[in-house]
Amino acid sequence: MLMRRFNIYVVWEITKLFTIALVAFSSLFMLFGAGKELMNQSLGLWVILDLLPYLLPFSLQFALPATLLFAVCSVYGRLSADNEVLAVMAAGVPPMRIITPTLVASLLLSLLAVWINDIAFSWGQPGINRVVMHSIEHVVYHRLATHGSYYSDSGFTIHVHGIGPDGRELISPTITTTPKAGGEPLSISARSARLSMDPVKEVLRIELVDSEIEGQGFSSALPGPAVHEISLSSATKKGTASGRPSEIPMRDIGTAIRDQAQLIKQSQEILAARAAMALGVGKHDWLDSARTHETLSRVHSGKGRMHRLNVEPWRRWASGFSCFFFVWVGIPLAIWMRSADHWTSFGACFMPILLIYYPVFAVGLDKAKDGSWPPLSVWLGNLVLLGVGAWWMRKAYRS
Repeated sequence: MLMRRFNIYVVWEITKLFTIALVAFSSLFMLFGAGKELMNQSLGLWVILDLLPYLLPFSLQFALPATLLFAVCSVYGRLSADNEVLAVMAAGVPPMRIITPTLVASLLLSLLAVWINDIAFSWGQPGINRVVMHSIEHVVYHRLATHGSYYSDSGFTIHVHGIGPDGRELISPTITTTPKAGGEPLSISARSARLSMDPVKEVLRIELVDSEIEGQGFSSALPGPAVHEISLSSATKKGTASGRPSEIPMRDIGTAIRDQAQLIKQSQEILAARAAMALGVGKHDWLDSARTHETLSRVHSGKGRMHRLNVEPWRRWASGFSCFFFVWVGIPLAIWMRSADHWTSFGACFMPILLIYYPVFAVGLDKAKDGSWPPLSVWLGNLVLLGVGAWWMRKAYRS
């Protein structure tokens, strides 16, 4: 009975400190994320407020393991410094009796962290992209007014000689866009232009006056007014959700893997049929044609996507269960250090994690994504912490 009350006391102390630290750490991460978007996208205050719900799961994703480690190290470090752990051991109670409830709680929290990781990438990231996409009109005008140019990663750029007195007219703009189907970029120049966003069609409308379009082997002059539309996903610096493995919910990854395997199989069948026809009719140049290379490129990129799809569930589970393995290392190290200072215990536990876990995790993730190592490799960081924690646990027992 006494041991049960002691365990409840320990878990309650950890819960209180964890809750306070989680609010502080997650708020800090949210402010950092909002500031990053503000700097990168030149967003307004109201847009930043719209972003906050989508930034929350990302903040919790990083804050959960760190705050749990902080709370565990603080409480067990203080218990050890006050000789409470020693007193329990002197009464014949093994240290594992006071460690097990916290390990079980961290295991349950790891399951919650896996769900938060899934929400962050499958709901949070597309939500951030969508908010940025719908604020593109304000973003573009702000960039043009302050820098005279705007560009996106998809090849959309605008250069102007100035902004009109009404703050809306673009003077002598030069616009470059890349067609969705690929090919040579289009260059558009005009005497003036105005921008407007159509949220229904999700396009950026460019109302041109006395424009000229060049590209893809043609040149056309359009006197008077004309309208050119750019998809918002092409106009923004981020683009919208594009089916990237990191933005697919875990429940849909199995379907995405099957679809990708089917696409790869179809491309391989096309290659085989084309090779058979080339050999059959003596058209050996077909084997080295642009169409053949394009199909080979689709197969190669499809296999790369397949690797990333296979790795994604493993990555989310491994990241979520870092909560458990952080605690597995933090408890015995804090007991062995016997420091009542919160930050001393936390710093001593977090530094080896920072120097060992994250590099090993990053290496395993990169190797698994390119197919060099199996998807299970993303758990290497956790397995290292498992070994380190077992060694410290043995040291704490002997102490």
